[in-house]
Amino acid sequence: MADDEERLQLAANAARRLVSQCLAHAERASSKMNDRIAAASPTSPYGADEARALKDEHLLAFKQILEHVEATTNALVTHLAGLKRLLDDDTFLPLPAMVVARAIAEVAASGAWIVHPGLSSDERAARGYAAMFAAIENSIAASRPDDAAAMRKLRDILQQQLGQPGTDVQIELRMNEHGVVQDDVAQVFVGRGRKRARAKVRFNYSQRVKDEIPRASALYSALSAVAHGEHASITTSWSTPDSYARVIAHVVVESTEAWSRAAHDWVGATPGPFLNEDDRQNVIRSIPAATRVSAVVKFRAAVAAGSIPSPKAPPRFGH
Repeated sequence: MADDEERLQLAANAARRLVSQCLAHAERASSKMNDRIAAASPTSPYGADEARALKDEHLLAFKQILEHVEATTNALVTHLAGLKRLLDDDTFLPLPAMVVARAIAEVAASGAWIVHPGLSSDERAARGYAAMFAAIENSIAASRPDDAAAMRKLRDILQQQLGQPGTDVQIELRMNEHGVVQDDVAQVFVGRGRKRARAKVRFNYSQRVKDEIPRASALYSALSAVAHGEHASITTSWSTPDSYARVIAHVVVESTEAWSRAAHDWVGATPGPFLNEDDRQNVIRSIPAATRVSAVVKFRAAVAAGSIPSPKAPPRFGH
């Protein structure tokens, strides 16, 4: 029992400290973002996007990217602050902490996706348009009839504007299972010829986390299982809470790093180190000695393969 309690304290303290470090980094980056945008080089991804927008090329996409980056950054900071409050409590509360960690992964993946390092300006524009139409569809689904009708009208106007000759934008509408064309946008193409960029409007977060935060994707379904109330996952939180602390620490660290790389790369900056390596190692040290090596090997193999455990199984990191 003493060993179990020591492992829990080691894992929970490491998770608490790492989350605090991620929050401090995200807050600093957020506070400096406007200055970094203003100072961005013309050769940076942001500089390339801004130059086109100033010529009225893909201006709507550029505005959407700016709003998306700002919104996801603010959401990430808020979720990290909320998680820090949970972990600062004298009692470790794994279930709500896992749910917030899941939200952190999703927000970070969304923010990283739209300015993913290495994308061309056309690819970012396509993602900007896709995000714009996704926001409209979400608004239609969540609005009252009158407001939904207004959003549908806005969607139709945007489709007509972007479909004009010379915009280098092609809108593809969604088809249902019977092959009937629907009113909503399925995907957006930007550019010409075989190298034109494409972005889908609809997505699922499991795939987005896998694409943007591959080192966290193997644990994402464990977070989702807790959020959805899967019996095995919620009961495991009482028998092996230390494993949940490790999952939280790993997912939050990887998510914050992925978001930071993308956000800084977009404005031509490089994020400095912000994590304490001793705390990261303490996450590993909190695994029972008898299974530590095999657990780490299995976990790293799962990360490398991009495999995702069954949603009905408890998280395996550290069992």
